[in-house]
Amino acid sequence: MPGSKKTNATIVALCGSPHTQGNTATALRLLFQELSGISKKIYFAYKLAVHPCTGCGYCSREYGCVFDDAMNELYDALQRAHVIVIASPLYFSHLPSPLKSIIDRCQVLWEYYNRGNKPLHQQYGFALLLGAGNYGNMFVPSVITLRHFFNSLNYRFDEKKYLLLPDINNKKDIKNDDITKKIAATASYIQKLL
Repeated sequence: MPGSKKTNATIVALCGSPHTQGNTATALRLLFQELSGISKKIYFAYKLAVHPCTGCGYCSREYGCVFDDAMNELYDALQRAHVIVIASPLYFSHLPSPLKSIIDRCQVLWEYYNRGNKPLHQQYGFALLLGAGNYGNMFVPSVITLRHFFNSLNYRFDEKKYLLLPDINNKKDIKNDDITKKIAATASYIQKLL
């Protein structure tokens, strides 16, 4: 792909928060601290110039996209990573639009695999989702979107292992003992995947 930059991160995180020091980023960094000794990279969706998919069909014929933007690096990173972590706050129970645009643009990878090409290795998908509220089924819309995303790219995933955190209103909520234990348990789970 034109302008592609190579990354050899074992774990790639796509962070859907507009706040690089906010609650979601804090929880993600705590998770990454628990995963010491493993190469990791965070891509902040709001910091990337990613044009939304227009459904033009170019990727159904060629590997790549008509838009030459930040997705070029992401396509490479997503193919090379062993674990992909989607970390995001909920916006009306869903993923923020810049993150959703990245997911939609991964049609390039789905088309590539649909033409018979194989992934470089087995890959795993994981979700770390935070919400300020706490109501029934608040995570369901995002979990369904990620189910389709991970399935379309042949990632293995276990929705029961996702770290879904309601009632997160500030960093104190993340750094309490209960949440830090959940983050440590999540790190152990991810390490077993590698």
